[in-house]
Amino acid sequence: MISEEILLKSYKYETKLKKETFTILKRGTLWATYVSCVLLSVVLLNSYFFDASYLELYSLQFKFIPLFIVLLLGFMTIKLAGFENVGVRQTYLYLTLLVSGWGYVLYGLALLSAQNMPGIESLADILVLVFALALFSNRNVMVLAIFPFLAFSAAYHSIQYSQVLVYPLTKFICFFGIILSGQKIISGWFFKAVSRNIEKKKLLQQFKRLAMIDGLTNISNRRHFDEVLSQEIKASLRGEQPLSMIMVDVDFFKPLNDSLGHQIGDKYLKKVASVLNSVVERPRDLVARYGGEEFVVALPDTDLKGAIKVAQKIKQAIADAELAHPSSSVSNYITVSQGIAQWHKGLEQNQLLEVADHLLYQAKSTGRDRYLSD
Repeated sequence: MISEEILLKSYKYETKLKKETFTILKRGTLWATYVSCVLLSVVLLNSYFFDASYLELYSLQFKFIPLFIVLLLGFMTIKLAGFENVGVRQTYLYLTLLVSGWGYVLYGLALLSAQNMPGIESLADILVLVFALALFSNRNVMVLAIFPFLAFSAAYHSIQYSQVLVYPLTKFICFFGIILSGQKIISGWFFKAVSRNIEKKKLLQQFKRLAMIDGLTNISNRRHFDEVLSQEIKASLRGEQPLSMIMVDVDFFKPLNDSLGHQIGDKYLKKVASVLNSVVERPRDLVARYGGEEFVVALPDTDLKGAIKVAQKIKQAIADAELAHPSSSVSNYITVSQGIAQWHKGLEQNQLLEVADHLLYQAKSTGRDRYLSD
């Protein structure tokens, strides 16, 4: 029986794969838009060199207007909404309009076919290749896009050049078969590349998480805390906002390990980390394990008075947890000592940590289960 965790991972993988596939489809659609602009310019230019009456050419120009409007709307949507924000429905609607616009242009050109206007069949074939390359990542969408052009090319050749259906039908089948088989090969390479890319991203995320997260308590580690504290100091310097920190140490932790064992000690460290996280609620506040039984809390946009309130909550929350500590001389339960420091202009990061550490040492020296501030 497949576990829910495996199903969830599989679902996330499929979701990422679909997202990557759709991103490639959007890029292909954008590329088809650029190519359409070039092709439209070429068709317009060649139409002026075609030996037809002024009225026929004037009428033909109106067949280009819908396609021109579609291309313009496509560029405007990408410009205003942004490429990343274009959704599935918008993309498919635009593709439908783009294919329809080209179909209308081919229809307009076919009206002049009585005078054997060259290049119409070739244009349809080029459009088949353009949309086949642009939409290869989704076979169903690709087939729906190229089928009208394949059908037009076969029908136009049959009507214009030969009443015998063998050649246009053979061309249709061969073209369609080659494109489908080619799409299968290319999409196979594509999905393998996407899958490898997703796996690489997952590995990078795992490595990044391991670099930032403490393995035991599952909260930030010292390295991550130092990086965040450095950024917050710079932010406080720019915005002239207060920044405080609290250094927290579990009282008599070594005797606890000696009496209850390291497994219980590890269990208590996890619980203390969880309690600290529950007290610190704001998104930018950060709790980290700084080493051993020592934790640190960064409190951006918080002055000393606010930090003291947080320390009071930590003290009360630890007491409410009622973690038995038979080797403590101040309580029957786990207690913590805390040093509270506020950053001010001119104070370096290591100096701020030293101030908090010194206050923590004083709190431990004067009886533990208390907090001291500068």
